[in-house]
Amino acid sequence: MAVRRTVVHCVEIEDKPGSLQKFLSQSNLSGVDFLCLSAFSCGNNRGLAFVSAKDPKRFESFAQEAGLKMTVAAGFIVDGDDRAGAAADALLGLAENDISGLVGSAMVCDGRYQMFVVVHAEDGDRAQKALGG
Repeated sequence: MAVRRTVVHCVEIEDKPGSLQKFLSQSNLSGVDFLCLSAFSCGNNRGLAFVSAKDPKRFESFAQEAGLKMTVAAGFIVDGDDRAGAAADALLGLAENDISGLVGSAMVCDGRYQMFVVVHAEDGDRAQKALGG
């Protein structure tokens, strides 16, 4: 299992059709390239996008120019061979160290899994150690 730490920005977006696509198109026009993205609805016409940009400073400049509300968190890209229980085993260290995740997503492709795990910024160093990174 490999663990890569990354800066994650949590951005508030409108929850209506096309909002995420508009956000991604605008960021692309500003030269932002993403490593990871996880987005969801929070209700009341509000959505959240947790993004990890290859160049965090470029993303911060884009977000500021676009007037986006954002906070910073710690993210981890966890990669390994797919097998039953792989995600549970990978997250065990967070559970044992009482570290809550803000968001997580995972997928399996060609016998490998990748997870995107996000924790509060202040928990980043403990989470990195707990994940074995």
